[in-house]
Amino acid sequence: MGDELSLDPNFKSQPLEIDGVTNSNGKCDGVLFTHYHGDHTGQMTRVRKDVPLYMGALAKEIMLKSATRCRRDTKELCERIKSAIAIEGGAVLSFGDVTVTAYSIDHSACDSYMFLIEAEGKRVLYTGDFRMHGFRGKAIPKILKKIGKVDALITEGTSLSRSNIHVMTEQELQKRVTEYMKEYKYVYVMCSSTNLERICALSRAVPNGKYFVCDKYQYELLEIIEKHWQKYSPLYGNVKKSYYDKNIVKGMKDRGFLMTVRDNSEFRKIIKSFDAQSGIILYSMWDGYRTAQDSAIPEFLKLTGTWAPLHTSGHATAEDIRRLIEITAPQVVIPMHTASPDSIRTLCARGQAVIIADGQEITI
Repeated sequence: MGDELSLDPNFKSQPLEIDGVTNSNGKCDGVLFTHYHGDHTGQMTRVRKDVPLYMGALAKEIMLKSATRCRRDTKELCERIKSAIAIEGGAVLSFGDVTVTAYSIDHSACDSYMFLIEAEGKRVLYTGDFRMHGFRGKAIPKILKKIGKVDALITEGTSLSRSNIHVMTEQELQKRVTEYMKEYKYVYVMCSSTNLERICALSRAVPNGKYFVCDKYQYELLEIIEKHWQKYSPLYGNVKKSYYDKNIVKGMKDRGFLMTVRDNSEFRKIIKSFDAQSGIILYSMWDGYRTAQDSAIPEFLKLTGTWAPLHTSGHATAEDIRRLIEITAPQVVIPMHTASPDSIRTLCARGQAVIIADGQEITI
């Protein structure tokens, strides 16, 4: 139920029409969301009010917090979500004779899942968005081996159109931030407010004596991940954080800091109040946002003496997808979430890849 991503300023999203889901021309027992990004949830308000919605407990709370800053109908919809998907093990949901097992995986949206769907003796694995170079990426091959062979694999392929690009790990990104903290007194990191695992890592890269600063909204999001996930890893517990206010400005100027920022008038004002030559903005988002037509980001990046890109993808590399296919050994591989679906053929055995057109049905 996502909105298609487009950098075209004239792009208009086409409303999804799905029988039984968005209208009464059929029956739907539930809609499951792999994670909270808009290209997976952007049209969730179109789901019929009597259809149950499912999402991870942490993901639901993050969406609810985000919804307080946007449309009321989104907030009301979030409150309908059943938090039946759990990070531990593999949560099993049953819908008649269809069984769905949710497995927690690594992505730039925390509390993301892939779904194993079993019915009529067949097994279909839908990956959602995933990667193996994040903090929890090493667990994914183990999860795939536990799942075993499937009949059909529906896999994301975002990075298939980005060949020959070195993808750093989140651990490498964290180390680079540490080096920038040694070189610059004031370090600003422009990143998504819901990329919470990265923001927790940024906090841990800040040395003793310096501040990790964010706004009140980001502070509250960090409190949410602490509440839900600190029992799983030290990365998510006791996060060093302060939210910006006049009481800490002198300390920030004297000691130095790392601040997570977004392009808005408030952060522009804050950055301008500190010495530009002592600062750097690290751009930690997809580069397409920066290079898009009419983007205001290039001007934002000029607010300090210099800026530098520091980002790693939330999506699986071609090698990740090759390992995925090798472990699950599907008869059919269906790419989605990609601008280059035909590229999947280079990772598959002959005849294994199936490229499906909108509205087309296949039988396994």
